[in-house]
Amino acid sequence: MNERVTVVILAGGQSKRMQVQNKATVLFKGKSLITHVIDRMKSQAKHIVINTHQNQNDFEKFNLPLIDDALSIQEGPLLGILTSLQKIKTDWVQFVPCDTPNLPNNLIANLMKEVEAQKTLAAVPETNDGLQSACLLCHTSTLKNLQDFFNQGGRKIEDWVRQLPFSIVRFHDQSQFININTQKELENTCL
Repeated sequence: MNERVTVVILAGGQSKRMQVQNKATVLFKGKSLITHVIDRMKSQAKHIVINTHQNQNDFEKFNLPLIDDALSIQEGPLLGILTSLQKIKTDWVQFVPCDTPNLPNNLIANLMKEVEAQKTLAAVPETNDGLQSACLLCHTSTLKNLQDFFNQGGRKIEDWVRQLPFSIVRFHDQSQFININTQKELENTCL
């Protein structure tokens, strides 16, 4: 378990494609999506927080600290990353979406190994589907760069990461990064 890393679960989306109020609480194999994510991450890092934009009451039962987005308008996951980097006290932050229930049990260890070996400020998993940029590990010193990028209108995580010295870490099991966005994806993933 890594004590230098705080896990931030990004749970601030609008859940429009799922057609529910809060996708994080949708049941998958008998547990909410976010419970699967918490279970996957709690053996990897000592500190876990939830970044949210709304529905804070839905997350109280997890007894984890909540970080509310800095702006009242929806600006996507990059705003959650920005807000979290402003508040996290550890040197490193592992971001993960609330709707990726099969995350690897060695995610942080593998990403951290590469940032240390390559002396970079961030690491992103890559599968056959491409970069999994929402599962970003980054150093808190990237905050100033992100603030500038965000203030200039940037909103895509991958576009921001590509400005940084970053590592790409290959993961061969694509199913570990399945992102459940719709009811159909939920049903297909349950099979």
